[in-house]
Amino acid sequence: MIAAAVKKMIRFLFVGALSFFPLVVVLLVVNFLKNIGLSAYLRLNTLTDSADTTVLLMFGVLGALILLGWTIERYGRSVLLSAIDRMFEKIPAVNTIYSVSRKISNMLTGKDDSGKKEVVLVEYPKDGVWVPAYVLNRHNGICVLFVPTSPNPTSGYTVLVKDELTVPVSLTLEEASSFIISMGADFTKRDEVTEKIHGAGVTPRP
Repeated sequence: MIAAAVKKMIRFLFVGALSFFPLVVVLLVVNFLKNIGLSAYLRLNTLTDSADTTVLLMFGVLGALILLGWTIERYGRSVLLSAIDRMFEKIPAVNTIYSVSRKISNMLTGKDDSGKKEVVLVEYPKDGVWVPAYVLNRHNGICVLFVPTSPNPTSGYTVLVKDELTVPVSLTLEEASSFIISMGADFTKRDEVTEKIHGAGVTPRP
């Protein structure tokens, strides 16, 4: 009787703690942004030695970023970023890192014009374990996939698999990223995904 009561109390404690999980995540994000803003303010204030000038500079940077985002959304490109691209492309070694970073950024923000925005399901790291993956490239029946990790979809693994071992789904990059960030809580198009997995499970794999 006592053991059963203790188990119930532990379960209730676990459920109660989990109910605060969304609030904790929001507070962590807010605290992270606050620390970045405070660190930037202190650094600028050290250089300018004026609180008013520092605040104006920070608002100026925020305004510039907003304007830059609006320009990209409306026109699809920015003269400033194009100039920066050309500058980094002329620097040996750095151009490779910058080019790859830009491609990943474009893919995650939906600005990739190459058409490689497909999301597939693949068995990884072993058979029977399915994960969503982003298609980065295809060549001669081989898929280059990026398998993101939860809850941070910007980290993960780059793998090469045969094209026939992937299962295409209609998930967008945003939907797949939301699934990963929420650790599966935001299970969009669950009927399609589960049906595809069951179908792949009964089909003989090459």
